[in-house]
Amino acid sequence: MDIRQTTGFYDLCINVSPNEKHNWYPLLLKLHELGFKTVAINTNLDESILGADRKKKKRHDGEPSQSIIPEVVDIENIKRDFHGKLKVFNRISFLCSDPAKTHALNHCATLKKYDLYAFVPKTQNALQFACTQLNTDIITLKSSSTTFKLNKKLYEQAVERGIHFEIQYTDLLNIESRKLTIHYSHLFHTYGKSKNVILSSGSNDVNSVRNPYDLINLSCLLGLNEIKAKASILSQCKKLLLRAERRRRGKAAFIIEEETKTIDIIEDDGRFTKRLKS
Repeated sequence: MDIRQTTGFYDLCINVSPNEKHNWYPLLLKLHELGFKTVAINTNLDESILGADRKKKKRHDGEPSQSIIPEVVDIENIKRDFHGKLKVFNRISFLCSDPAKTHALNHCATLKKYDLYAFVPKTQNALQFACTQLNTDIITLKSSSTTFKLNKKLYEQAVERGIHFEIQYTDLLNIESRKLTIHYSHLFHTYGKSKNVILSSGSNDVNSVRNPYDLINLSCLLGLNEIKAKASILSQCKKLLLRAERRRRGKAAFIIEEETKTIDIIEDDGRFTKRLKS
């Protein structure tokens, strides 16, 4: 799929389990009706699977077990059924407390089959590692037993590396996670005027999704003005997908936004490669 052709509003985190495929169509249809044009179906992977994989016995032929990462969910039927309505991508979110466990994950060939790679830190060390070293596309700060200490330096280091921070608005609907979600969102505004911030639903339920204009109004609670709010479900998401495509190809890149609202993609050797309208 040509990412440059993605248009309209984006929701880059739909949390529907592969075991609940019957829920995919109603949710995707609802998002289409609300005005979204590009979505990503998310698969959550907890670090506990890494330990479980090591304990598995070898296969009867003597070879090690298959990849620790689940195979990408087959969405070809969905793409066909929603052709011309929605562009659908695959995403994986890795929930992790120990940065050392990312090493095994990053060496799995299956990882590159996912269009987007999100990292959900469970500890302060994991957050620091993600901001400064991990080659991920998204960092998602979820409410947990750990209150993360995100400072200006960490935020700027992540942004400089092209990483995007994600706010999931379903966390605002949950009374237990609402306060921390708003807190982290205001830190993004304080440290970098919400640069490289995207807004996703994180939803698995038709009743919890909202239309883009409601989200723009809701974003005032998150420290986003109208321009930043629109960018969080439009241009920032497209920029993120372009960056993710370069990561999967194994080429370092950075993206420059000009006042003319074009996007230049420059390879790591400084060579100009493409110029696209944003």
